[in-house]
Amino acid sequence: MRVLLVILAVLLAAFPATAGELPRVISHKADSTALTIYPDNLALITETRTVNLPKGKSTLVFAGVNDRMVPASVLLREFTGLTIERNFDYALLSKANLFERSIGQTVTLTRTDYRSGKVKKSRAKIVSVGDGVVFEVGGKFETYQCSGLSEGTLFENLPDGLSNVPELSIDVQTKAAGPQEVVITYLADNFSWEADYRLDLAGDEKTAKLAGWITLENMTSQSFKDTPLAIIAGRLNRSYQTRAPNFKRKTLRANCWPNQSTQTPVALREYRYREQRNSPQVYYGLDGSVSNFDSPPAVARMAEFDEIVVTASKRREVEQEDFGDYKLYRINEPVTVSAYQTKQIRFMDIAGAEYKKLHTLDVNLNPNHVNGIRRLEETSIEYRLNNDRDGKIAKALPKGTMRLFAKNDAGHRLVIGETDVRDTAIDNPMKIYLDKSFLVQVYTTNTKRTFNPMGKKGTGIDLDMVHKITNATDVPALVEINIPGAYPSLKTRYPSHKRDPKVGPNGWTILIPANDTVTLKYKAIYIQ
Repeated sequence: MRVLLVILAVLLAAFPATAGELPRVISHKADSTALTIYPDNLALITETRTVNLPKGKSTLVFAGVNDRMVPASVLLREFTGLTIERNFDYALLSKANLFERSIGQTVTLTRTDYRSGKVKKSRAKIVSVGDGVVFEVGGKFETYQCSGLSEGTLFENLPDGLSNVPELSIDVQTKAAGPQEVVITYLADNFSWEADYRLDLAGDEKTAKLAGWITLENMTSQSFKDTPLAIIAGRLNRSYQTRAPNFKRKTLRANCWPNQSTQTPVALREYRYREQRNSPQVYYGLDGSVSNFDSPPAVARMAEFDEIVVTASKRREVEQEDFGDYKLYRINEPVTVSAYQTKQIRFMDIAGAEYKKLHTLDVNLNPNHVNGIRRLEETSIEYRLNNDRDGKIAKALPKGTMRLFAKNDAGHRLVIGETDVRDTAIDNPMKIYLDKSFLVQVYTTNTKRTFNPMGKKGTGIDLDMVHKITNATDVPALVEINIPGAYPSLKTRYPSHKRDPKVGPNGWTILIPANDTVTLKYKAIYIQ
């Protein structure tokens, strides 16, 4: 028996029992934050925080992290010690959670009297919470918001475990007590950005003014004030499993009246805007808001979240950096991006940007057209923005939306089209495709279709092609005619105009004078 007691004592010394939960060290906010936004619903958030940890094991709580955090992506850096376990908690301070966690508590009900219209108060105990709330008031049982008039509930204490901000908790172990500056990085979704461009044509058919805006969207509950901001351009390979968890919000309804009411509610203004600085009371208002009287009402704070605010700023310098196969754009000064906000930052303003206007047509030559080819086609309007490294722009241009403006005869600027543009590297022109042109058209016919035996090579089909290119505008039109490589065996012979190798092996660039027609002829040979 004595031997067993000795063995038990040794085991207890080797594995000491833990009494209760680990001590919690809460970091309420970050000392600094940096934000990097990717184009495909993703952002990288970096937070620097100062914490004072005890020796041994403790739970380090980061309050106020982003509600769209991807928990698996969290990385704790600049930390001296061991990390044991991580948890992401978001017990939202909402109507349903507040009532559900206050069962058995006494609250103050505020109601409107039928006759006088005045607000009356009464003490009530929360008995149960399901689809609705049941109160015990003066020995009688009543349900929540079933009087048909305005009602509110005043909570004296906030239940444990509820928070109006998400929390990340990490169980850690340190060898020595003291303050540490730690860095956490994590991914979050519900962020996006794209570039918006405006090209104002100067009227000389050569130059234009280019303005560029970065349009950011922050569809999360976290605001970023005076935050270093970087943008990543390029297509990121993503796993669709990399997303934030979707917390199902509980709902609470009053099922006693159709449409939840019998008459127009009376607003309880005396409670919504009153301040009681010596009381930690929480008031749940008629519109679903939860207010702490020590701070501005949640009604006012949430009002700005219900709308998307589009803001503009002065022009900022944007520095470009190579980042592997991507481009990184770094804003040279801190940026404020509020929760649920769309924000625009002007990053480019270039006068005298050079462009070339073209009318393009890809010709479909099917050798099996036994009855011949006779068709009238409209050309596509295309603007090619010069982005050579010795040009005016000379920058990698991120994808986005391009809008073109031109002056009419009265001198008014009008939009002439908008389209999506792709990521464009330096030394490549940004191609801007607009609609079809009914003023620059091509009438295509073949005058002869013959079969020629080619010996061992097979049979050749010859088409004598004619393209009548008409320009009904008052200015010359540069037209590109191209035969795509759908038929590798296609050869063109005896063209009336010199081929343009920049267009393709079977392509031409032809200048059509104003209000004139030019005819392109050639023989198309297919070997079958």
